[in-house]
Amino acid sequence: MHTFDTTRLLRRTAIGAALAAVTLFAACSDFLDPKPNDVLAPENFYKSATDAVAAVNGVYEQTKWAHWLSFWYMSDIATDDIYASPNFGSDGHHFDEYTFNATEGTLAGPWGDSYTTINRANAVLDHVPGIQMDSTLKARVLGEARYLRALAYFNLVRFYGDVPLIEHEVNSLQGLDVSRAPKDQVYALIVSDLQTAAANLPAAYSGADLGRVTSGAAQALLAKVYLQQKNWNSAAQTAGTIISSGRYALNPVWKDNFSVEKEFINPESIWEINYDHVLDPGAGSVVTLFSLPSNYPGGDSYGLMGLVPSLVRLYAPGDQRGNHGTFMAPPYTDKLNRTVSWTVPNGPAFDKYLDENSDQNMTKRGWVQQDNNWIISRFADVLLIYAEAVNEGGTAGPMSAVQALDSVRHRAGLPSVGVSGQGALRDSIRVERRREFVLEGQRWFDLQRYGTLDAAMRAKQAEMGYAVIGVPSQYFPIPQSELDINPNLTQNPGW
Repeated sequence: MHTFDTTRLLRRTAIGAALAAVTLFAACSDFLDPKPNDVLAPENFYKSATDAVAAVNGVYEQTKWAHWLSFWYMSDIATDDIYASPNFGSDGHHFDEYTFNATEGTLAGPWGDSYTTINRANAVLDHVPGIQMDSTLKARVLGEARYLRALAYFNLVRFYGDVPLIEHEVNSLQGLDVSRAPKDQVYALIVSDLQTAAANLPAAYSGADLGRVTSGAAQALLAKVYLQQKNWNSAAQTAGTIISSGRYALNPVWKDNFSVEKEFINPESIWEINYDHVLDPGAGSVVTLFSLPSNYPGGDSYGLMGLVPSLVRLYAPGDQRGNHGTFMAPPYTDKLNRTVSWTVPNGPAFDKYLDENSDQNMTKRGWVQQDNNWIISRFADVLLIYAEAVNEGGTAGPMSAVQALDSVRHRAGLPSVGVSGQGALRDSIRVERRREFVLEGQRWFDLQRYGTLDAAMRAKQAEMGYAVIGVPSQYFPIPQSELDINPNLTQNPGW
């Protein structure tokens, strides 16, 4: 039996250690008695366009780790969608049952990794403007850094509320005792970064640059930022601009969103974090291993989590996202004609991240060996952002809220929504988001925005037979490890 505790798997340190180092991108960070010309430091690194691109590539690399494991413990396991099986370690059960506290090691991952990402982005923004290089490429590199910094701060402010706001590179132990800034200030920087990025990034890439953030990625994240702030007009307008551009479309087959072969190049993909164990050994995805039922043939499969029964019941029989989509119900016959049953989890297991057309996924699965990307933005999200914003009072643009919602429903194989009135449509949009985005880093933030996190967790706790305790706060606790090293930090109420 496999049991996993994330505190044994975290690969990044907290903010103090993360920001104490000069966050450049050499493979080796430890030098014994180095000669001056051996040290990769700002004064002898930021000299050329090649250096600028290498620097922003380092921000991408850290963004990968910020979403690798702990992120979806918090964004998905700690919701009403997922339960921890007996195979899961104690940390998984703590998030499932909402019984963690500030000392939970998993909480330190998104905090420390996000601030390492921010410091790397700040280094780019501080040093690249002084490089003599092609102006278009320089604007692109700076736009990429702004997008990645904004994404990191967006995760932080949603998870923790007020957080330290650091806008320039930190490369010494001085200046690390930073107080928490009001979340409105953090959001102001996020919006400014994304607006600038959208204006300076290209619409698309090709060749070796495929997978970098685009102007559409910046717009899509900006629409989500506005939505989380309940700035309905700006969310509707920004999402409407993306819809009107004609640049993106829904995949006719919903499962193609999770096809390894079609990563980056399917029409619904706006931006996704690349996991490629060949290009970056030891840095592949693990979500497939965690979510598949125990002993699924073809390699590692841990059976750590299952779908809460009330979620499974939300899928109609003809819904593409149901059986053979989001989940698999035993006995399950896959494309290799293998019929599989399991006991862990008890009932339907996740199918979302198993690409049955990928030989690696089906026959060679191993720890950090999967190439399944983590999606940050896809067009279905833009449509549902637009639908929610318009229904809540934002000005309609290219279509009505119902038309945007029905686009997602029709692709899934469902009929038109057939409801009227703001309240009924609100409920329908919320249910559609839940069906569409299970285990995609969306549900916890949605519940937070709706103001229903406590009610949803109480319902789950009752359904699963846990102690019904609800949630103590609309935010996660500041990691105790951070409070211990920064006397200027304060804890969120309730923790």
